[in-house]
Amino acid sequence: MKTICAKTGRLLALAAALLILLPLVSLAETTSPQYTYDYWEEAVPTSPAYLANKVYFGVDFGIDALAKPMDLFVADDGRVFVLDSGNSRIVVLSADLQFERVIQPTAPDGEALKFQEAVGLYVAADGRMMVADKKGMAVYILDGEGRQTNKIESPSASVVPETFEFLPTKMLEDSAGVLYVLSSGCYNGALQFDSDGSFMGFYGAESVTLNAKTLMNYLWKQILTEEQAGNMARILPVEFISFCIDEKDFIYTIRQGNDVESGQVRKLNAKGTNVLPDEVFGDRIEDPMLNDIVVDDEGFISILDKSSGRVFQYDQESTLLYAFGGKGTQKGCFATAEAIESQGDRLLVLDSERGSITVFEPTAFARNIRKGSLLYSDGKYQEAMEPWKQVLASDYNYELANLGLGKAYEGLGDYRQAMTYFKLGNDRQLYADAFREYRSVLLREYFVLFMLLLVALIVVPVVLISRKKKQEVYAGGRPKSKYPFYCMFHPLNGYTDLKDEKSGSFWLANAVLLAFLIVSILIRQVTGFSFNENRTDQFNLLVTVFSTIGIFIVFVLCNWAITTIMDGKGRFLEIWTFCSYALMPYIVGMTVVVILSNILTGDESAFYEGAKWIVLIWTAFSMLIAIKEVHQYSLGKTLFTLFLTFCGMVVILIIAAIFYSVFNQLISFVATLATEISLR
Repeated sequence: MKTICAKTGRLLALAAALLILLPLVSLAETTSPQYTYDYWEEAVPTSPAYLANKVYFGVDFGIDALAKPMDLFVADDGRVFVLDSGNSRIVVLSADLQFERVIQPTAPDGEALKFQEAVGLYVAADGRMMVADKKGMAVYILDGEGRQTNKIESPSASVVPETFEFLPTKMLEDSAGVLYVLSSGCYNGALQFDSDGSFMGFYGAESVTLNAKTLMNYLWKQILTEEQAGNMARILPVEFISFCIDEKDFIYTIRQGNDVESGQVRKLNAKGTNVLPDEVFGDRIEDPMLNDIVVDDEGFISILDKSSGRVFQYDQESTLLYAFGGKGTQKGCFATAEAIESQGDRLLVLDSERGSITVFEPTAFARNIRKGSLLYSDGKYQEAMEPWKQVLASDYNYELANLGLGKAYEGLGDYRQAMTYFKLGNDRQLYADAFREYRSVLLREYFVLFMLLLVALIVVPVVLISRKKKQEVYAGGRPKSKYPFYCMFHPLNGYTDLKDEKSGSFWLANAVLLAFLIVSILIRQVTGFSFNENRTDQFNLLVTVFSTIGIFIVFVLCNWAITTIMDGKGRFLEIWTFCSYALMPYIVGMTVVVILSNILTGDESAFYEGAKWIVLIWTAFSMLIAIKEVHQYSLGKTLFTLFLTFCGMVVILIIAAIFYSVFNQLISFVATLATEISLR
């Protein structure tokens, strides 16, 4: 017994030790998963792009712990300035993050300058430091030694609203010496000040975007009481949360607002006009809360998402390259990711809650992506082949690398190979361009063969029709096997004869349904890439069967139920047969459409869409006549019963969805209960 107790005690002690050491082990050795988003807006893992090289705390610099640091800045010479807000000081580090000195800001009278809520830091090229004190409602201008030389407070001008509160958060300065300041709660853009601190106006203001959401909010506020309207979200223009500037004086902003669902990042020129495409930035899994942005010397954009703790890096065209970081205690994750800066191609992330700076170094994978992306943006597709091949050697599914290689092969005239890579990169426009060129090459090489094939397609059907012989018929009519095709081209006479002669075949109808299922699969899987938005690599036969045969069965059941109480003449098997035959235009027509989709390019989509609509209208008309004739209804009554049929289908599908949800919950409950019982 004593032995057992002793062993148990040692195990408990070991477990406790592991629990204590586990966070340290994680912090030292673990990195978070890295990913990007593919064409389908799904997160896909990538090879590691950035690795957390080292995490620095105040103790690593030989000073007191950093107390809620809120910002950091990398100067032109590579030195790192940290705004240690809780201690009202600025910590200066060398380019290799070695401690240099602590700057204690002082007022003009020499007294220590105590910030109320310092949240932003900027260091000018001449060494001046600027600190945004949000609660103090001022921007302090300091010299290289930390002495206050100027103080910018709330501006007074006619363009400034009376209700405006100056709550500065971020600053930057352009090459002309114009100072830009962001103020929390300001929807007029950034405030501009000259070198003397005089107010110049607003920059980059945006108006409220008129969309369904803002319009609905406005309409509701017109009919609600004042109290009710006050509880609703305000319809406001967007607010700039953070910004940075590149060497060409383009200002990159992060904007936030009720109606901002895309285009969260803007690249503004001197006039305040955005030159970036309206893309979705940040996390697409959770609601993003972008809070800081930096652009490195090569034009790569890195954005910090505070809610997820992740870093998202984009190329010059705002294409997402990879995402890394996260929330947690392990190395490369954060408690509160507050600010981000670039130092060459490496990134520094400030964690305000832990008082730490994490240094991320790019891997060979990231360096190849950056090199390939730069050459790609410059149109040097051939030179970019090698780095893109290196990228694909690490990650075969990396879409941007496939697009880069596709461009390279297109430049070499190898359009077939280019099509392969464009397809892997999921770019339908580039694929269509390469396919057009490839098709032209084939037409030039095999012109005679194509002409002979075209003549054959025209002549052979004509000959076959002219030589058609009478075949054996049943009861003086046409063979049962002929009716699906006859009704397809002669619906008015065909369905009338089918009803009168009772020549419908249940088994032939099932064969038609099988053909309908096969064509539906072909549409999903074989439609030309330029027109196919389906995930061909994720085919589910059960889903396809339900969406085709299943819906057909529900339609027939509902129509039979409705028409039974409305004096319909069609029996269940007759409705089944007639509706099956009515699908023939869809089966034949969509087969032709699928073939066309593999011949036409994206620029010729009008022919593709036109052919598809002709088939759908043809099928709808055939189904209408089939229902009319099987029940011996007038046209008006047929339309009314079809309306009731669709209503019944909606009810059945809703009930089925509810049943499915309840069944899944029941299964989950039983599984949880079984787990609890097994544990006890």
